Amino acid sequence: MSIIIGVDIGTSNIKVIAFGSDYEILLSESAPCEMFQDSPDRMEQNAAELLDTVNRLLKKMCIQLPPDQLKGICFSTAMHSIMAVDEQNKPLTNASLWGDTRSTAQANRLEKNGLAIQWYRQTGVPVHPSMPVCKLLWLREHEPDIFRKAYKFISIKEYVFYEWFGKYLVDHSIAGASGMQDIHHLTWSKTALEVTGIDENRLSRIVPVTHTETMLTEKYSRFFGMDKVPFIIGSSDGCLANIGSGVFHERMAAITIGTSGAIRTTLSAPVLNEEPVLFCYPVLENLYIKGGAINNGGKALQWFAEHFLKGEMVSSDLFSKAIELAGEVSPGSEGLLFLPYLQGERAPVWNGNARGVFFGIHSNHGRSHFARAVLEGIGYAMYDVFCELNQPDDFIDALLASGGFVQSPFWVQLIADIFNKKIVVNNVSDASATGAAVLGRFALGLITKPEYNASSGQKQTFYPNAKTHEIYRKRFLAFRSLYKAVKKEFIS
Repeated sequence: MSIIIGVDIGTSNIKVIAFGSDYEILLSESAPCEMFQDSPDRMEQNAAELLDTVNRLLKKMCIQLPPDQLKGICFSTAMHSIMAVDEQNKPLTNASLWGDTRSTAQANRLEKNGLAIQWYRQTGVPVHPSMPVCKLLWLREHEPDIFRKAYKFISIKEYVFYEWFGKYLVDHSIAGASGMQDIHHLTWSKTALEVTGIDENRLSRIVPVTHTETMLTEKYSRFFGMDKVPFIIGSSDGCLANIGSGVFHERMAAITIGTSGAIRTTLSAPVLNEEPVLFCYPVLENLYIKGGAINNGGKALQWFAEHFLKGEMVSSDLFSKAIELAGEVSPGSEGLLFLPYLQGERAPVWNGNARGVFFGIHSNHGRSHFARAVLEGIGYAMYDVFCELNQPDDFIDALLASGGFVQSPFWVQLIADIFNKKIVVNNVSDASATGAAVLGRFALGLITKPEYNASSGQKQTFYPNAKTHEIYRKRFLAFRSLYKAVKKEFIS
């Protein structure tokens, strides 16, 4: 048997999964991650603590595996993290995450300066405060001493890899998600370097997602008890979720709703929109991921549950209770609409100033209406992204689902009805870790294409209800109109 370990370093959990030759799960270890959110616009993690957790989980797993069967370890990490480190790789800041919107003013300035279109066409990434390039501008203005002292500006994956191998390396996908990589040449963007006021030496060397290191530092070679096991740098969680979900051609798309949400399809070459509404990230020479992500997926439902239901039950039951309440109300929430932009929004509106709105509240509306409106609002926000992705010819036939929302058949059916598309839920416990295992096998030459047929693990297919979709279609138009009407009221 040839074993590949997929490591998925997320914002809420770290998972380490050992996969067999047919991607069957042999062992799995996981641990939660602590996030710091002492203000609504701040979202950070302690990189050193993350490293300790990854080390502990990986060592625990490696001890249990036959050394001669472990062929490699491949990595998935969340996008858009950035931190400053000194010459010893000691963090000077926490790692700022995707939901950190302190750089909203800096993003707005780039928009007003007319750079947004140029930026998008060069990098494939719309300007938004979640992007590390905007966070660098914030750091330069608000923490000038740290900005000046910093030896490197890196992501969480780069921090971990330097600790293990003593090299600053970043894969194409993570570099692409920074908003600082030229998507056409796969080099650091000259425009980004000029705007941020740094040179290439303060960033890591960009390498392919198949890049492999085998020489751990002496410290970590002893710690893991491994000698020359290939460590494949891997890609981002979003890109690998596409691979792990079995999305390998453009007529399919991956949909995931966890804390946030995203919809992505696979292309053989970079394709950009006329306007900067969707991202396009490189993975391999003939593999690009195009799509969009929303800030407020399950996080919006969590907000509702904690504030509308708190005190009635243990926290673990809040989600299921909120979904149960939503099922008591008919589609359309009897006229109640919800804009789920609690922490600003990414695709397709790219507005860090946007905020949540309930509209159309009637005296007959109760908690159940609000619960359903929240779920529908998340669905409309996702559908807003899908409408941009699915242009111009309605070419996407099916959606392959992953993320926490697949645990609720009610929620998946609601999304299928809003989208008017078939949704397939595969028996994939972690699409990103599975994608990492597939990419790892490809990097090592064990397979010829980085493709995974997830149909063998297919659990359930959800088909849209045409009558229900017609209700949602009209409410979605109202959703879009509502955002346009209140957009000017959102201020930083």
